[in-house]
Amino acid sequence: MIEKIIKYQNESEKNFESTKNTSSIIHYIIAFVLFILSSIIAGLTLPIRYIYKKLFKNNHNLKIIRLDEKNFVKTLNNEQLILIDFWAEWCGPCVMMNSIIEKFATESNDIKIAKVNADFNKKILEDYQIKGLPQFLLIKNGKEIKRFSGAMTYSDLTKFCKEKD
Repeated sequence: MIEKIIKYQNESEKNFESTKNTSSIIHYIIAFVLFILSSIIAGLTLPIRYIYKKLFKNNHNLKIIRLDEKNFVKTLNNEQLILIDFWAEWCGPCVMMNSIIEKFATESNDIKIAKVNADFNKKILEDYQIKGLPQFLLIKNGKEIKRFSGAMTYSDLTKFCKEKD
């Protein structure tokens, strides 16, 4: 269901950018409303998700590296290929991406997956000029080779992570 919503939003935005007709405008408005609703739901469910994580998910996904200002540079320099997800708990599209990122992390062997919580790592966001969330950076040998802003389906994420530098 989440993948269908993300796909619908992304296709609506692309269609709106290329063709401005009544249909594309209506779909774009619906996609925007879905975006607003996802952010409202993320904000309202934040306390419940926080408690759930503390009670039941203390070990988190071991394949996903949690980055902060202390380990960011060292991790980038130690990993050959790493996908970084800049996210926030209140961001609807970020929350929608969680299950996709977790699935990708468990199925990906040749790329490390990392997450940076935007609320607690402002300096990293400034250094990498992160303006919107979610935002994904593909880093190879410490150098950014690709960037994408917005939610992606699993298929889109897989295509994005195919190396081309």
